[in-house]
Amino acid sequence: MNPNALKQLAVIIKQGSISSAAEQLFVTQPTLTRAIKQLEQKVGAPVLTRTRYGVVATEIGERLGKIGEKILLDAEQGEEVIRQWHSGFHNEFSIGIDPLWEYAAAQQTTHAFLQDPRYVFHLRTGSAAAQIELLQQGELDFIIGPAHLTVAQKGLHREVLFRDRAAIFAGAKSALLKQKRTITTNDLSKSKWFIAGANAGFMNHQHNVAPNNAAKISFTGSIHSVMSLLNSSDMLVQLPARLALMSGALLSEQMLKIEEMPEQPRRDIALWSRNEETERPDAQRIRQLICDFLRDLDQNTSEYDLEL
Repeated sequence: MNPNALKQLAVIIKQGSISSAAEQLFVTQPTLTRAIKQLEQKVGAPVLTRTRYGVVATEIGERLGKIGEKILLDAEQGEEVIRQWHSGFHNEFSIGIDPLWEYAAAQQTTHAFLQDPRYVFHLRTGSAAAQIELLQQGELDFIIGPAHLTVAQKGLHREVLFRDRAAIFAGAKSALLKQKRTITTNDLSKSKWFIAGANAGFMNHQHNVAPNNAAKISFTGSIHSVMSLLNSSDMLVQLPARLALMSGALLSEQMLKIEEMPEQPRRDIALWSRNEETERPDAQRIRQLICDFLRDLDQNTSEYDLEL
């Protein structure tokens, strides 16, 4: 089967119009129509159905279109590999980055990766659980993310490199920030809460500090929304303290000190990889680069009076 015809079919399905697809593919509409007819002859059935709003795929057309999408993606990736090779780059690494880490340390992380001119880096932000799954599937080479997870970790290597601990932060309009007395757990139970992060382990739910006051809203992956809310509301949230303060988006005064509060859970950052990747020489070099960078950042970042 002609792979080009499958690519063309994928574009038509996406555009919903043969004329729009022809424009995108830089071919004439009759040329594209002939290609689809030849494909349908090969299949022995229609791959597209005309409607008053354009064209839609038939069942077999939809299945073939998905194959065409993969061919398009592989072709684009091939073009990028060629560009990298002409630019002198030896290899590409895909690295998962936790959303709060990206928010707090994007500049330092980018600077660290730019120090090695031999490689291209694709940084991908996402929740811990999703990132771990991609790592196990081989779609990521490394993850810079939470060290303490509740998801399955079979076949993975973890190295803790940046120390952190959870803390409770109050929104800028919270009355707790104006208290002249020590804040108590009873004060927390009377406050409004929201949850930041999935329960995979990085940004913990507040159940252990305000068990009788459930949050009415939660954010997963959206750190900008979390920081905006903390700067414009009176709500409370539990976050990894060093990273949150390192971002510069919050004031240290917003990290509450609470009377008789049990020690908050650790929220360390680790470098994750697959066990089989540890033998590749280029992967070892990138591992060392990331380890050195994280350890250096850990040593040179304030501990903000946390028990680390």
